[in-house]
Amino acid sequence: MKKDTNRLAIVLAPIVIIPFLYLLLNFLGKFSVPCPIRLFTGIYCIGCGGTRCIKAIFHGHFLLAIRQNFIVFSGMIILALMWIQNIFSLYGRKIKLIPESRIFYTAVSGILIIYAVLRNFIPEIALV
Repeated sequence: MKKDTNRLAIVLAPIVIIPFLYLLLNFLGKFSVPCPIRLFTGIYCIGCGGTRCIKAIFHGHFLLAIRQNFIVFSGMIILALMWIQNIFSLYGRKIKLIPESRIFYTAVSGILIIYAVLRNFIPEIALV
């Protein structure tokens, strides 16, 4: 019985969280608060543009979302793939959509760190 409850929770979590996040972003969009790191240092932090990135995803503007914040966009894709993997594994099928190797996670982390640094030096990739 508990296993069925866990399965249901994993399957339904995005169905509950995504509309709530959409409503929250629409509400908070009226009260935009600037990033304190950007405000005081002039440097784009890892999260700068993240809210606009998620809003662009909700409206189907994926290229704009990538330009707003590639890190948040990548994180959303990884979370979606992990969710799909978990659903399949809960129902008896093991599929690998994301590699489980240290090399993969090291490479992804390196790419994201390089992006976070470069967006402060190349204005074209820092559409914030």
